[in-house]
Amino acid sequence: MNLLLLIYFLALPQQFNWVSFSMVKRINKTGVTSWMDARIHFDKSGDMVTYFTKPQELYVLNNADGELKVYNPKENSVFKSVNYNYSSQHTPIFYFLNEKENMGLEEAGYEISTSEVNDMLLITKWTPPKKSDIDLSYIEVVNDGEKNVYQGFYDDEGVCFKKVFYYDFENVGGKAVPKSITEIDFIEEDSVISKTTFSDFILNDPIDREILDLKIPENAKLLSK
Repeated sequence: MNLLLLIYFLALPQQFNWVSFSMVKRINKTGVTSWMDARIHFDKSGDMVTYFTKPQELYVLNNADGELKVYNPKENSVFKSVNYNYSSQHTPIFYFLNEKENMGLEEAGYEISTSEVNDMLLITKWTPPKKSDIDLSYIEVVNDGEKNVYQGFYDDEGVCFKKVFYYDFENVGGKAVPKSITEIDFIEEDSVISKTTFSDFILNDPIDREILDLKIPENAKLLSK
């Protein structure tokens, strides 16, 4: 094969049907920091398995329809629930891996109320389709080119109660994916700061496929709420 042609094919973005990556999440609340370590396995169809190793060993299985299963292998117990809030589509990184424009806001029924360019950044305000349980007036979205780098959530008084920053982007299967997400939730006079980092992206690994197809033992003890 011609060397230039070989280089061209090697440079093409590798497509994926499923992907796995490591996650470390640190949460600081009232001066106390907690940690979560996990390996996430994600299928483009929306199936997701998160294997937590810290603070305890757990398998969390969910899909795009909001079906949730939490399996504790040590206790051989499982908790099951169905709620669209548990949908894998509500996971921020889902929007980047599936290249959902505007973080899926338009698909969810949000509409743009204002749009402006400031210092080469596109700033848009999105209003919700209807009043929700959260006192949400609008979401501010900032784009740097095609990358979503910030979201701000505002209440009816124009006060921002949550900020989310996306940065340190990496090409994963031809898609720009943030390796770091920082969230700030403002609670009364305090705030909760969460930083999530992702690393070690692996595409289409057969072992990961086995984990995505994980079957919870039939004799697992079913837990109630």
